[in-house]
Amino acid sequence: MTDARPSGIRRTARIDLDAFASNIAGASILDARADAYGHGLALVGPMARDAGVASVVVSDERDAVVARPLFAEVLVGRLPRDIDAIGAAAYGLDPDVAGRPVLTLVGEVVAVKHVGADAGVSYGYSYRTSSATTLALVALGYADGVPRLASNRASVRVGSAIHPLVGRVAMDQFVVDCGDDVPELGSDAVLFGDPATGVPGAHDWATATEREPLDLTVGLGARIFRTAGGTV
Repeated sequence: MTDARPSGIRRTARIDLDAFASNIAGASILDARADAYGHGLALVGPMARDAGVASVVVSDERDAVVARPLFAEVLVGRLPRDIDAIGAAAYGLDPDVAGRPVLTLVGEVVAVKHVGADAGVSYGYSYRTSSATTLALVALGYADGVPRLASNRASVRVGSAIHPLVGRVAMDQFVVDCGDDVPELGSDAVLFGDPATGVPGAHDWATATEREPLDLTVGLGARIFRTAGGTV
């Protein structure tokens, strides 16, 4: 299932199963509500089971269908107070617990445009270029769960450098101001992942969009293909 590659525009969440296994070492119950908070319960569930996790908390019966063949006990929509489940730490998103981020969100550069100074970007022209620059159009938008609050606030790695996301996030796309860099068509645009690899982190994006990191990942849409794979 995870080897299939969808045709058309690439919208990918790469799930680092090795990082997930390391994060949950020694855990007995996993908080996997909302399809493992956007990480894909069908991907991380077998890894959790093989690591010795016996029980899981899920959001609803849809997720329970996936979980029940894997875990001895499935709790639907509730987490008893006397049970200490591993939640954000499992996905490397707990700031108080050491762990590697599991999810790397990657879009595709679908257009590149050279513009002069004072060029308006996206609808409403909430951003204008300060000098001649190169703009990259990335095929991810708020329909995919990219928060609109990322507009003019978040950063994205395109090519080998981190650049600002500029203008308003649209339904299916957003724009990155790449300065003197000229990205290739079809190249990766990494929104967030493991900062140790030189990309923005989910915590950076959570701060920019005024939400918790788990809220950020759980909001990722169905068009984003979850696949097992390491960081970029």
